Amino acid sequence: MIHIACAADNTYVQHTGVMLVSLFENNKSNSIHIHFFSANFNDENKILIENIIKEYGQKFTYYQLDEEIFKGCYISHHVSYATYYRVVIPQIIEPEITKLIYLDTDIIVCKNLLEFWNTDIGNKVIGAIREPSFTEYDRINILPENEYFNAGILIINIVEWRKKNLTPTIFSYIKLHQSNLTFWDQDALNANLSEHWMKLPPKWNQQSAIFEMQHNKLLEVYSEKEIAEAINDPCIIHYTGSSKPWDYLNLHPYKKAYFTYLKKTIWKTYRFKNVTFTKRIQKLLMQLLGVSRFQKVVSKVKRG
Repeated sequence: MIHIACAADNTYVQHTGVMLVSLFENNKSNSIHIHFFSANFNDENKILIENIIKEYGQKFTYYQLDEEIFKGCYISHHVSYATYYRVVIPQIIEPEITKLIYLDTDIIVCKNLLEFWNTDIGNKVIGAIREPSFTEYDRINILPENEYFNAGILIINIVEWRKKNLTPTIFSYIKLHQSNLTFWDQDALNANLSEHWMKLPPKWNQQSAIFEMQHNKLLEVYSEKEIAEAINDPCIIHYTGSSKPWDYLNLHPYKKAYFTYLKKTIWKTYRFKNVTFTKRIQKLLMQLLGVSRFQKVVSKVKRG
């Protein structure tokens, strides 16, 4: 049984459904238990998600969170309190579960996750993938050699998490360092786990920055092989940043992957909203003038 935790609020029900369909379509030989956490999922949305899971013959457990726990936590831009849900997951999940995979809901699973699930992280608290563009180590007072991970895809060692009493520790850090947080709970997790995480290959968390950074800068973070593998044959696509594939102006090279799995859900009739003439011209100019470096990077890696 592969235990997978995810969390979302009502605004992300469609994207949660698409993520789950991509997961199940590419893991038909695995038994999966979805542990879903939310503070405000309404009954209709809960049923929609549960039906998807049951259609694939997988197991579902819903955990109702109290949103008061998260009041006062720093949020900004496209992020809501839902980003902090993952901090409580290891503390309240059933005690017999000693390990789980955490998945954000703005992702597409492209491959079988059994290899990822079987990754041995020893006595580390988490296994994670490095955030390629992060440079602000002084801001959260961690050493550059310890690096900085993206918290959207994690292997969590529940035993070690609880042993270190991390949930209250991380929330205390969040409350005390509001002015220093830029990336919400991810900053707090990195500040408290900087010496307690194992670095995993970027194919398990293909972040959008990998298409936006200069190749020589990427080589400071990943090897040539890791870059090529993450770009050309990702196991998990993670649509990081504020621009998502369901946005009309988004130019992510794997944008179509989201809509491939969307077509297998009840949201298959989804259409872009508020597509004005101005937006159409803007997108055309972005494509014609090469504002995005996505295709350039992909071509360079494939040539190399």
